[in-house]
Amino acid sequence: MSIKTWAIYLLIGCITLVSLGSCRRPIAPRTELPPARVLFIGNSFTDFNNGIDTQLQGLASTITATRIAPGGYTLETHWNQPQTRERLRQDSWNYVVLQEQSQIPVFDQAKFRQFAQAFDQEIKATGAKTVLLMTWERPDSVAYGVTTANLATAYKTVGHELRAKVAPVGLAFERSQQEKPDLVLYSYDGHPTPYGTYLAACVLYGTLFDRSPVGRPATADTIPRETQVYLQRIAAKTLGY
Repeated sequence: MSIKTWAIYLLIGCITLVSLGSCRRPIAPRTELPPARVLFIGNSFTDFNNGIDTQLQGLASTITATRIAPGGYTLETHWNQPQTRERLRQDSWNYVVLQEQSQIPVFDQAKFRQFAQAFDQEIKATGAKTVLLMTWERPDSVAYGVTTANLATAYKTVGHELRAKVAPVGLAFERSQQEKPDLVLYSYDGHPTPYGTYLAACVLYGTLFDRSPVGRPATADTIPRETQVYLQRIAAKTLGY
């Protein structure tokens, strides 16, 4: 069989599997990542437990990440604070991760879209790529529609409009809650536990670099190694690996 014929059969097979919901993303070779600089713009959901950026750096030595994440900030608040845009412009970033206040994408999607678009233009002007960090369900706001499904719809809609990647952290939280409900990922007002922050970092790793986080070094000292392995697996499954 020629290489061309083999490739055609492989493509047909994968299309068939996709129609059955069984075709997974290929896992990239386990080579080290090239250097990458990541800026997080968010609030306490990003900042808790020493920050998602800190856990992301622990997943690969070539990642340099930092955050601007005062408690309660919205993207509108950041936009109106010159310091955020100054920090965005003064360094050379590869990725800028935007995390909107946890209720706004549901309560006021127009405002979420407005300031995500404004930041996206600034980010692209610097040569970086925009990534949206999909947050997770808030138990204290479920009655008002702040659910995983509604947040996912809002983030995917804006991500599609901006042609930006969406890190499906909220979907990973939901998957973990279904598989292991005794592992607490967030408090009643939605703030993440160390487990939640680590899971968010694993999802970000896979989203930014198109690689499965499974097998990354277990460096989170406050989380048992077996739990880190489990959370890496949850992130990978959520991303389709």
